[in-house]
Amino acid sequence: MARKVNVIDSTLRDGQQSLWATRMTTAMMLPILPVLDRVGYDAVECMGTAVMDSCVRYLKENPWERLRILRQNITRTPLEMISICIGFSVGKALMPDDMLELFFLRCAAGGIKRFFFMDGLNDIRNFEVVNRAAHKAGAEVLGGIVYSISPAHTDEHFVQKSKELIDMGADILVLKDPNGILTPERVRSLAPKMKVAAAGRPLYCHSHCVTGVGPASNLEAVACGADVIWTASKALANASSLPATSSMVRDLKRAGYDIDLDQQAIQQIEEHFFAVAKRHGKPIGKPAEYDPSFYKHQMPGGMISNFRAQMATLGLEHRIEEVFEEIPAVREDLGWALMVTPFSQVIGTQAALNVLYGRYKVTLNETDQLVLGRYGETPAPVNQNLLDAIVRRTGKQPITVRPGLTVEPAIERFRRENGPFASDEEMLLEYLFMPDHLKALREAGPMKLEGAVSSGPLADLVREVAMRKDVKHFHLAM
Repeated sequence: MARKVNVIDSTLRDGQQSLWATRMTTAMMLPILPVLDRVGYDAVECMGTAVMDSCVRYLKENPWERLRILRQNITRTPLEMISICIGFSVGKALMPDDMLELFFLRCAAGGIKRFFFMDGLNDIRNFEVVNRAAHKAGAEVLGGIVYSISPAHTDEHFVQKSKELIDMGADILVLKDPNGILTPERVRSLAPKMKVAAAGRPLYCHSHCVTGVGPASNLEAVACGADVIWTASKALANASSLPATSSMVRDLKRAGYDIDLDQQAIQQIEEHFFAVAKRHGKPIGKPAEYDPSFYKHQMPGGMISNFRAQMATLGLEHRIEEVFEEIPAVREDLGWALMVTPFSQVIGTQAALNVLYGRYKVTLNETDQLVLGRYGETPAPVNQNLLDAIVRRTGKQPITVRPGLTVEPAIERFRRENGPFASDEEMLLEYLFMPDHLKALREAGPMKLEGAVSSGPLADLVREVAMRKDVKHFHLAM
């Protein structure tokens, strides 16, 4: 009997984050949500801290309202959210335990049934609070072990971290490759060992297409025992995103696996997002060319385009290759921290500062915090000379306890100093975002849920004319 394999669709999260800079509006996804629900996916990954951040800062949409709309329209398939374990983003990379727990409890109340957690250092202690919050809410925990290449990231390292995560109570173990640097050869070495470490729990694999080998690595992971992989609808697949759903389903079927998904619905979803991309001028994902440099700097694909643009704005695009060369040295000095949120941004920026001003003549506050252990235990010891210099300059000593234990509870104080609030969701928005962002969100008014997808040429014409304030009437000749 053929082994059953499934996929998690991440078009609404990783696909749009990788290719559309997380700018997909709720209106763009709304018409297709019931179709996503009927495909038979293992889950629909629809939310993440980057998505919530983009909703507020760029789209002027309330993320809690988006979550409610998703829950109302996807009722059979579990909704999934991805997040780092200790905070929200670079600016809130370490949150107090009480605020962190409340955040995930409210996400669960909003409709999230699965939480995909990861830690940028693979410090399993950092899963403690979020694991407890998810289970308290009755949700499942997908525990991600983030893949990386360094002298510290051996098979033994990943297996030990897998065992610790399972012992903490993760319901599903995930081999997560956000940088697209996992190869089929390494999968054959690592996945069977992680399958054993999972101790009977499912093993999933999440690998991007940045280097062009993502589909092959995912297929190899399934051959080595993975039960589920992540995909995205074709318009938002490939390049720095995930493999295309239709292609992976085809290849898994050819390999003899039992894939019980509605392929007509998958085709309908493809047509929808191609239409959205065309209407709004969004890029379409294309298979990536193999680029071995990624295995050295390991910068996430979605970060590279932004990083190049920032260097160009500063007139420094001619030095970007120097920065890429500096990244491995910075990683080694920082205990081989992984190139994943939030540390990929920290490492990339610190590498740029080193190139511009000399090695560690200028350091980010986040670099200092990382070296001092305030985000967790690094995979290997940090550079002792760098640690000594930061201790002298800051007057702070490194810590060895779980970072969350060093932050005072915040909820009651924040309510007292900034409230009253209409709800916990409103309080969390106030805590996580700058006042200017929230002011603009509220001034934008109700979420706009129409006009994101073409209803045909005639409807498009009428809609465009209606938007013209100088047109009072028009005649349509058929």
